[in-house]
Amino acid sequence: MTMQGKPAGVAADADPQDNPAQRPEPFLLPSSANLDRSLWAAFANARTHAQRQSAWLALLFGRVPGAVLGVLLEADPAKAAYEPVAIVPDPRRDLSALVPAAEKVLETRRPAVVPGKDGAIHLAYPVVLGPGAAVSVVALELRGVDDAAAQAGMREIHWAAGWLAARGWEARAGDETARLRRSVTALDILASVSEHSRLEAAAMAAVNEIQTALVADQVSVGLVRGRARNPRIRVVALSYSAWFRKRSAVMETLETAMEEAFDQNAAVSAPALPSLSRAISVAHGEHLRTTRTQHMLTVPLSDEIGPVGALTLERREDKPFAEEDALVAQAIAALLGPVLELKRRNRRWVGGRLVDGTAHVLGVLLGPRHLSWKLLAVTLAAMVLAMILVQIPFRIQAEAVLRGEINRAVVAPFAGFVAEAPLRAGDTVSAGDLMVRLDDSDLRLEALRWRSEIDRLVSESREALAAKDRARVALTETQITQARAQAALADAELARAQRLAPIDGMIVTGDLSQKLGAPVQLGEVLFEVAPLDRYRVEMQVDERDLAYVSEGTNGRLALAGHPADGLALRVTRITPLAQVREGANTYRVEAALDAAPAGIRPGMEGVAKLDAGIEAAIWVWTRRLVDWAQRTAWTWQP
Repeated sequence: MTMQGKPAGVAADADPQDNPAQRPEPFLLPSSANLDRSLWAAFANARTHAQRQSAWLALLFGRVPGAVLGVLLEADPAKAAYEPVAIVPDPRRDLSALVPAAEKVLETRRPAVVPGKDGAIHLAYPVVLGPGAAVSVVALELRGVDDAAAQAGMREIHWAAGWLAARGWEARAGDETARLRRSVTALDILASVSEHSRLEAAAMAAVNEIQTALVADQVSVGLVRGRARNPRIRVVALSYSAWFRKRSAVMETLETAMEEAFDQNAAVSAPALPSLSRAISVAHGEHLRTTRTQHMLTVPLSDEIGPVGALTLERREDKPFAEEDALVAQAIAALLGPVLELKRRNRRWVGGRLVDGTAHVLGVLLGPRHLSWKLLAVTLAAMVLAMILVQIPFRIQAEAVLRGEINRAVVAPFAGFVAEAPLRAGDTVSAGDLMVRLDDSDLRLEALRWRSEIDRLVSESREALAAKDRARVALTETQITQARAQAALADAELARAQRLAPIDGMIVTGDLSQKLGAPVQLGEVLFEVAPLDRYRVEMQVDERDLAYVSEGTNGRLALAGHPADGLALRVTRITPLAQVREGANTYRVEAALDAAPAGIRPGMEGVAKLDAGIEAAIWVWTRRLVDWAQRTAWTWQP
């Protein structure tokens, strides 16, 4: 009976004698008197696993009343089917009657009781290890029993199947232990390789460690050259050989053997191991004939793209490689290949890396997969094409400050003290409003003194005139004229003690409300007044953009307090004086507003954009970079 890969695919041989060579060995049941003792002795003393399975099935068969036929099926991964490994009592019996029960168990992975022909009852029980499919199936055919006896027989199978499950877990534990041991060996070698940055040193460390781990007489590593076209493998390192002749007959046959495994992308051994018997080993045989090597094993080194080289182990004595040696070598090669290939790539010049990067990008964009990258590339190409073809407005951006068209200063007419200051910065004033009054008590006394002096001089002049003293009269008249001039000066200073608003507008600087009684100096600026209906815009334009700005250039201003309302402006003047602002050389450009809306005030800041024409979008966005590249190239020119 053979069960195929799918769970329900169980087929029975039409004639049990058609293929007797594939059937299990017959297990003869002893007489009933010595049945139990003999079966246990056969089970305990079995030399092979097949004999132990047959003895186990015979023991179970003897413990189930009414059993007339029993079979043990095990999964065969190589054939993707379930094969009978033990049949009791006669391996020549036809097993087709048990097929439905076995198929049902494999479908449901649960025990099953299936009625058969002529009152027979078929019992089937799966042995499942973990979440996977069943690894074994026990099937019995019972006759002349009722349902209660069938249930008792199912319990016997359930308890007896524990030995099969234990054997399965034991085999899995052994496989996991061997896999762990191989992994530890491979990781130790990888750690030794990672200590070296250069390819040759890393490869030498690898072959020396592998020779010790696998007890080989010689280990060699070869990497491919010309991977894309006409690949050839060249030996990079030989175990415990600091130098070797790269163009010798031995190296040629060794590299040919490596290329043989590289071309097949599979491990090759000579003489062939059972698991590697299908691999072509012509070049390996040639190497054995021309050298003292008697056993040879080659495994390919691969990275994420494919094979990159080969690892070869040689033994000169008659100690053939085992299957475990091949598995250890393959585990080492799986970790060693990407590391060596990475070190080889990092050693290349920039040109080689650039070629690989370009090839990778082209493979992603032109290959059969990576649809998202292809869509991204198409989108970027469309955006670049659009930037080349689409024309957009070219504007010069600059920081701007709003100023009054004129600023009128209110200064101290003389040195004195602040007596009254009813206004301060931010207040709106009309022409003639009192802004500040200085203390005039000293000026009043001075004016009074000169008036008294004038009266005294007039009296003296009259006396001189009465005495007809002409010289004295002339002198007195001169003194009277001087005194009247001093009095007029004192009156003028008294008049200037009250400083009035020169124009209608807003006070933009000055606050004396907290300085009453404080001294002021002659000519000191006390206030600045700017009109509210006439403004000018001061912009700081970068010197790199100054070539695109001229008088009459139009633009718009967005103030920080009114970002949505763009104010139209026109350049009126470019000041030929550079200023350094935030590490950049800038020039002051003045502009006039076409209209002054309500709500704006002098001193407001914002951003101005000046129209400089229509240009391609890619030029507008990359002009600074292009200018920098041209300037740098010119700087480096001889």
